[in-house]
Amino acid sequence: MDLGYLDSVAHQIRDRVPASDIPDENNTDGLFRIYAVLLLAKGSLVSREDVHNAWVAWMLDVNPTHESLIPFSELDPHTADDDEPYVAAIRPIDATLFPNGVPQAKEEIERTIELYKLMVTSSESLVARRQGVNTFFLTAHGAILTAAGLLLGNGAAPALRNWGMLVLALTGFVLAMAWRSLIKSAGQLNTGKFVVINRIEKLLPVAVYLAEWKALEEGKNPSKYQTFTSRETWVPTTFQVIYVIGAVADIIFLSHVVIAHLFQSLLCLL
Repeated sequence: MDLGYLDSVAHQIRDRVPASDIPDENNTDGLFRIYAVLLLAKGSLVSREDVHNAWVAWMLDVNPTHESLIPFSELDPHTADDDEPYVAAIRPIDATLFPNGVPQAKEEIERTIELYKLMVTSSESLVARRQGVNTFFLTAHGAILTAAGLLLGNGAAPALRNWGMLVLALTGFVLAMAWRSLIKSAGQLNTGKFVVINRIEKLLPVAVYLAEWKALEEGKNPSKYQTFTSRETWVPTTFQVIYVIGAVADIIFLSHVVIAHLFQSLLCLL
């Protein structure tokens, strides 16, 4: 077991805090270890009050007479804002999503809500585009299988027929591989979108998408929820298996044909 994992997380948090905001005390290792525990325990749910309480726990041993050893609700606004760089460091997405700090004013929150709506619409359109991609690839594979059926039934020479089947199998395999890759990429992109959506929801009175995700046990229980991506990849994977079996069968047949021709050539020479 790696006993230094907590220090590793603590160092990552420290690296994200501007040097000018780090306390002047000589040893802040204990403080950042507490922040690491906050990150592991609460993740993106960490608040400024949590950061302040962690700082109080550390400061009680460092300077028990510090003037800011009071509940967060009693801090003046300027002092409370000093905790924001630590919140952003513990929740890395905040530093990117809110480069100028978490919105507080009414106008800022209203603009954030508009961006939230745009992100939700973007997620929905991504799902629609993914369905379009699925339709395209299903049509393409249907055309390949139709061509394979025609090739098998047109009475062509066995060698020519098998070369044609091999080309179709290899083409289909490449298409199936591209299809599977696009499905996975779309799923990963949508996951990223919902990280942003769920974070913005914490500024709203209700968090419907986050509540839904929690109700589904965050996808950790397959009996409750399985992602569309995991199910959709079954189809291209099945096509890949079919094409591999077909290609192997064609290669075996063609190798037998080549060996037979070589053997006949040797007999003629003898």
